[in-house]
Amino acid sequence: MTNQSAKIYIDNNRTISAISLLLFGGFAEHMGRCVYEGIYDPASPHADENGFRRDVLAALREQNYTTVRYPGGNFLSGYNWLDGVGPKDQRPRRRELAWQSVETNQFGTNEFIEFCRAIDTQPMLGVNMGTGTI
Repeated sequence: MTNQSAKIYIDNNRTISAISLLLFGGFAEHMGRCVYEGIYDPASPHADENGFRRDVLAALREQNYTTVRYPGGNFLSGYNWLDGVGPKDQRPRRRELAWQSVETNQFGTNEFIEFCRAIDTQPMLGVNMGTGTI
């Protein structure tokens, strides 16, 4: 076996292509308190009229994300975007298998779009191709 090592050479004077601004994005996942009690917490004294926490929105605006993907991570595997649209009192509650909880859909597709407007970023909707629908 030979002792070969990899080498990387950086040429600052050569441009292969522009860097996509999508690289400076993030995602919102229903893990822990990212969404409920994080971004969205209508009962909080920090909440605005949409239920978004003003302090969280301010911190996220400072990050200057170019895009935010939703839903992110494991939550997408069981999410149907239709559950998160329309009047909140008519949205289904579903068993959430990824996080072994009940998803109320109080923060859904509609709220995600409003959230993106609030932090001045572009939405990127994740698509569940397994059990979801286009």
